[in-house]
Amino acid sequence: MVIIEYYRKICRKTSFNWRIILIILCVVFLLIAIGKVFTTEPGIVVNGKVDLSRFDFKQNELVQLDGQWEFYWDRLLMQEDFIAEQKPQIDSLMKVPGAWNDGKAGNKIYPNHGVATYRLIIKYPATLLDPALNIKTVSAAYKLYANGQLITEVGKVSDKLSSFEGDYKQLIVNLPKDKQELELIFQVANLDYIRGGLRDSLIFGSKQSLEHQKMLLLAIQLIFIGGVFIYGIHYFILFFLQPKNKTALIFSIICFITALRASVWGETPIMVILPQMSIKVGLFINYITEYNLIPVIILFVLSIYPMDYKKKILGIILLPTLFFDALLLAPAGFRASFNSYYYILMLLQMIYVLGVLIKAVLCKRDNAVLMLMAIGVFILTIIAFLLTYEGIGIIKLSYIFLFGNLAVIIAMSYVQAKQQADDYKKLILYNEQLVEADRLKDKIMSTEMSFLQAQIKPHFLYNALNAIANVCEKDGKKAGKLIVDLAIYLRGSLEFNNLDKIATIEKELEFVDTYFNIEQARFGEKIRLLKEIEVPLDYQIPVLVLQPLVENAIRHGISKKIGGGTIYVRMKQIDEGICLEIEDNGVGINSEKLATLLIETREGQGVGLINIHHRLLRLYNKGIDISSEVGRGTCVRLVIPEGKKQL
Repeated sequence: MVIIEYYRKICRKTSFNWRIILIILCVVFLLIAIGKVFTTEPGIVVNGKVDLSRFDFKQNELVQLDGQWEFYWDRLLMQEDFIAEQKPQIDSLMKVPGAWNDGKAGNKIYPNHGVATYRLIIKYPATLLDPALNIKTVSAAYKLYANGQLITEVGKVSDKLSSFEGDYKQLIVNLPKDKQELELIFQVANLDYIRGGLRDSLIFGSKQSLEHQKMLLLAIQLIFIGGVFIYGIHYFILFFLQPKNKTALIFSIICFITALRASVWGETPIMVILPQMSIKVGLFINYITEYNLIPVIILFVLSIYPMDYKKKILGIILLPTLFFDALLLAPAGFRASFNSYYYILMLLQMIYVLGVLIKAVLCKRDNAVLMLMAIGVFILTIIAFLLTYEGIGIIKLSYIFLFGNLAVIIAMSYVQAKQQADDYKKLILYNEQLVEADRLKDKIMSTEMSFLQAQIKPHFLYNALNAIANVCEKDGKKAGKLIVDLAIYLRGSLEFNNLDKIATIEKELEFVDTYFNIEQARFGEKIRLLKEIEVPLDYQIPVLVLQPLVENAIRHGISKKIGGGTIYVRMKQIDEGICLEIEDNGVGINSEKLATLLIETREGQGVGLINIHHRLLRLYNKGIDISSEVGRGTCVRLVIPEGKKQL
């Protein structure tokens, strides 16, 4: 017991420091990760050419064709244009992946809307028998030619808005294998979206390896979506069964949003399930989940830590989200023009939720450190998204989004599970207490009067009569008074036949005096009684409360002290009602015995103390409080609430 208590004291002293250390580590991790995002890599494509002759594609090696592609603005070129006597002049070397309006093509900045041609020359080894290309995000329509052959077309490429049509498909396409050199030409058109160009890495390699990689990533993504969706169903059912559990509802909404958003990212599983789905539906899902995910996460955090935020600030942070939700009804081009404003709002919302979590950590709320770390990882993925959207960094968005959401989902599910486990433990403890209380009530109801009457033990009568006999030899008048006191004491004890009977403070003090007079006849000046009464004497309290407590103080405190001592009976008015204190400066009680004093009845301990405690619990839902220090005495405190004068 001593070792455990010492360990708890150490934990209380050091836990705050450990929380500060964890916060610092999280900040350092975020700074390092953000630095990594800012660190750009040139890629293997240089001046529109890449030599892969030394790559061993037999080992399932895949190559990202990142780097500087030839770029021809406002022209849709074919292979014939590059073998003509007058070859087209390169506008710039465009960074891939990236949008052409990111400002990453030298000093040139291109408009959001227009048409362009990308060109790349690839050399690969003869050991690669099935060359193929994995194409993901190209905004917003394109044609791919390889060595003059039309390989695929997505959407309708045109420089006229009337004939242009954007579309989105992830494809693995076969490339010509008649020679070990490929000329790739992408004709790209974007006339109504905010970003245009080859916005994701193109992956080159064996078709078999590409399909294997795609199936593996798709399987992982589907497992993630399925797991998160099941989480959402579970907690929604939990909310349905417990309508007051708002945290479960918010968490289920987070799960549904995350699962839905994950279906249009990465390998876009929704396109596998619904291959004919319109790109507009996919964009709608992307935007509505993007706009609402962080606000719902904020609501979840606030449902866990309701004491750490202000409603006015919350309204300012969340209300603008409704404006962006309304933009979903507007044309895509108009909606996209507000993206920069949304990212500012997103940053403010992230700063706000971090502030709430840091305050929760400093206030030592449950699981606050875990939630701060998880939200920190999630915010890192958002920062990566924003930077990559602006053409900065090398983080691939397709899967980092899943990692960030996975961290949040795991942390939130842990918090929910821990809360449920704590609630379940409390329920079990509550049920055990109810059973115990019911058992004690039956026991008290059947034996309480016997317990009270048992306070008049034979040895007390023997000692009292012996003391009176001794007084008779010295002072007959005093002896007569003691006999009257003993008679009053016996009548007051034996006439107790109503568990809910009450009496005035004045009458209970008289009963204490009669008992004390008898005991003082035995112990003389060794025991003293002082009363400090600051309440009306007609105030009513339960009978046989004061006297047994005074008796305990004499028997177990004062009489065992060599020099004797004093018993103080204090009564004063407090906000809750009348406070009664019976204090002695006797031998005191050790901590082990004090911890079990009101739990179990020991031999020789007596039943008066426990009986009073349970009676008060039954009457007022609050028993007695005992504090004690060995060698310095004991204090018993109880409160009779206001409005309980009449029971």
